Amino acid sequence: MRHQPTSDAIAWLRFPLIFFVILLHGYSVVQIPGDHAVFFKTVYPLSLWIGETGVPGFLFISGFLFFLSKKTYGEKLQSRFHTLLVPYIIWNALLLAAYLLAYVLGHPQDINGRNMADYGWMDYVRLFWDRGSFDNGNFVPLLCPYWYIRNLLMLSIVSPLIYVLVRYVREMFLLGMAVWWMLTPHNAFIPQSLLFFSLGAYFSIHERVPLLVFSREKRLVIGLCIVLGLADIITHVAFPTPFNLQIHRMSLIANIPALFLLADYCAQHGFQSDLLTSSAFIVFSIHYPLIVVMRKGCAHYFAQANDAVQVLLYLACVITVTALSLLFYQLLPATLRNLLSGNRS
Repeated sequence: MRHQPTSDAIAWLRFPLIFFVILLHGYSVVQIPGDHAVFFKTVYPLSLWIGETGVPGFLFISGFLFFLSKKTYGEKLQSRFHTLLVPYIIWNALLLAAYLLAYVLGHPQDINGRNMADYGWMDYVRLFWDRGSFDNGNFVPLLCPYWYIRNLLMLSIVSPLIYVLVRYVREMFLLGMAVWWMLTPHNAFIPQSLLFFSLGAYFSIHERVPLLVFSREKRLVIGLCIVLGLADIITHVAFPTPFNLQIHRMSLIANIPALFLLADYCAQHGFQSDLLTSSAFIVFSIHYPLIVVMRKGCAHYFAQANDAVQVLLYLACVITVTALSLLFYQLLPATLRNLLSGNRS
């Protein structure tokens, strides 16, 4: 199998997928008081059609790379311990330290509707798994975006079962996961994680190179991305249907092969930045507290602003948070970069 073009595309995609997550959180972390339908319709293509593609894209890549590796199961888990579990604990601990500092200074914070002043020691331990609610499988740790890291760790542990299902049940298993995800309301973190990790795994387990498959069907891939993307946007901003959720999720699936084609084109034409590629994990880790503070500040101080101003504020926050996250990465000493990124830099 010829994997180098796919590897280049994956490297190029790392930062754009993180930026997509920032686009999503720039919208989702705060609800602007009042009726802002025009704001929602304007930012929907960025915040939800593109933005929600970020984590599925990473899950697809993670599943592909996990089973592409020739390491043993034990060696893979040991690798995930260093690259995922260690930074997972450190980043959540850093955020908890910030909460505790506010508590000591006389400002105990509410976490998931419960004040820290009422916490026992087990509540603090639980924050590393969820913030106090299972929420039908949509639970998140203290650092909310790290639900993806936690789920990826769990997927790595059950990977032998995923291998058997993908290897022998094949497309029927993937179809079952897709139907489960399509029919599950709200965030559906668990079926989403299983589906996209398994989709990526399918290519490795059955020895297919994603980029070659997508390139052979380039017209179909691009056509589906455009048609489903337009259907997603139109049904959410103009003509809602009872199937909005299913249309949206089908469009997210279609976005991934199209993004691989775009990434391949950009990588082959030199549109690549070592800074963006190497900083992706730390940008992913630091952006959430920044975007929460900025978006809540905007909602508080500009609550009465019209929708045009709200759109500008959204874009300004996304760009500013991205720039600050990159600056944070650049200011870190190399040893801290390695520690906080799981030795990715």
